[in-house]
Amino acid sequence: MELLLFALFILFSLFSALMERRKRRKQVAETQQRQDARKQQQAEEVVEVAAPPVAVEEKKEEEDPSFGWPFEGDPFEDFRPAAESDPVASEQQALVAEREALDAERRALAMERMSLETRPRHAVEERKGGAKEKRRYARVKVGRWHLDPHKARDAIVYMEILGKPKAEREEM
Repeated sequence: MELLLFALFILFSLFSALMERRKRRKQVAETQQRQDARKQQQAEEVVEVAAPPVAVEEKKEEEDPSFGWPFEGDPFEDFRPAAESDPVASEQQALVAEREALDAERRALAMERMSLETRPRHAVEERKGGAKEKRRYARVKVGRWHLDPHKARDAIVYMEILGKPKAEREEM
């Protein structure tokens, strides 16, 4: 059985190598044809420049509506934006964009500092609220663990990070 698999591997390897060689030959032939066509077009252009201009009617190909790209232009053509003529203006635009990005980053850092400096909402509510509010955030003893909302949230986060992926979990 192993010998048969080895023989098939060798056959497929040879076949793919031959197909790759054929593909490369075709590519080389196509590039050669393109180069020859370009040379001929350039030679014809030189001859046409010397000849007097002649009015030529363009023939439009009839397009089959059931086949082809129904929109104008080639969808696979590389997009190349128009070259900018003023390098100074483009540099100024780049500097303005960079300044805006730096300002946005500074604002984000300031907001982050403010959020770190302020206390969590539940701590403020505990101080303001009466006995009911304190009971709401009181610890609950479950088995041998004392749970409060922060510990419960942390437990859920750690379970998500360290536990099994959701797809492999068994729902109870």
